[in-house]
Amino acid sequence: MSLSLRKIAPLLILFSWIFLPAADLFAQSGGLTGAFSRMGFGPRGISMGNALTATTEAGSYSYYNPAHAAAQRESIQLDFSSAALSFDRQLHMVGSHFQLPPSAGISISLINARTGDIDGRTSSGYHTETLSTSEYQLISNFGIRLSDSFSAGVGIKYSLANYHTEVPRSSAIGVDIGILKRLGSHWVIGASVHDLFATNRFDTADLYGSTTSSETRQDFPTRIKFGLSTELFEPLLISAEYEVQVQNSEVLRQSTNLVDGRPVTRTVTDEVTTNTQIGRIGARYLIHERITVRSGLQLLDINHDMLLRPSAGFSLHLPFDRFTPSIDYAFAREPGGISNMHLFSIRIHI
Repeated sequence: MSLSLRKIAPLLILFSWIFLPAADLFAQSGGLTGAFSRMGFGPRGISMGNALTATTEAGSYSYYNPAHAAAQRESIQLDFSSAALSFDRQLHMVGSHFQLPPSAGISISLINARTGDIDGRTSSGYHTETLSTSEYQLISNFGIRLSDSFSAGVGIKYSLANYHTEVPRSSAIGVDIGILKRLGSHWVIGASVHDLFATNRFDTADLYGSTTSSETRQDFPTRIKFGLSTELFEPLLISAEYEVQVQNSEVLRQSTNLVDGRPVTRTVTDEVTTNTQIGRIGARYLIHERITVRSGLQLLDINHDMLLRPSAGFSLHLPFDRFTPSIDYAFAREPGGISNMHLFSIRIHI
């Protein structure tokens, strides 16, 4: 049985590659603050459907679970990633991992998203200026190995958004926590919570004037994830996870009441809590000591439309002893289904 699975696994991954470009599938719509920071990190994670909460293979990112920062490494890992996107958009990611002997580690990551050449126009349609936006998220994760089979971690996120020259930059601070537990020699379970307490606030007083301005509060969705991975057969790793995103939003509605016999209309703000459920599955197969292939699938918005987002990618492990470099690539459908994204990365160890 194990032999047949070893033969079938790479064929399944190849099958997903062949049909991936032709899939007319759409992901969840955007609109929630900090969406760029939830697209995933690097080609390795995105090509596996971002199902890395409980994956402990060499090079896993603590972006997916702060407990990964406790992973024991013999060198300092550095990742440099960039994505080719349509509509004058850019996405860049940098990550690093350091040991803190004897049983801890720290990882630092930076994500940057930019959009340029935005055509600014008046309400009458006349061109005014060319606009651009930029967003950053700096992540620092600390992890500690509490035993040979159990580790835990905590992370701090600092997000910065710049949408207009006359709107002050908005910053937000969030907290991530996570745990990892190894069950025997082949199974790993993990859980993590992301973006606790993170909120953006925007003040448009300078842009629209004090009479029409207002401060807008946008909470980051709180993300709760549970993951499972197995490496029953050495070349093949399979991982899966389930995520719930809890979103608190402010909804404005008009309320009309009688005051001294006259109808008076007021704007009332209501707090509304919604949630989105997401399922993910990913696979990694080592074809050769120099070639690794990956594939993944995300089931978005399970409780409503069950939308699918496939992905695939590969790594080339270059034959150099110094820095042991790798080149990674991933292809995925963008959130919102507006286009495809191509991600490239280089990893080195120093």
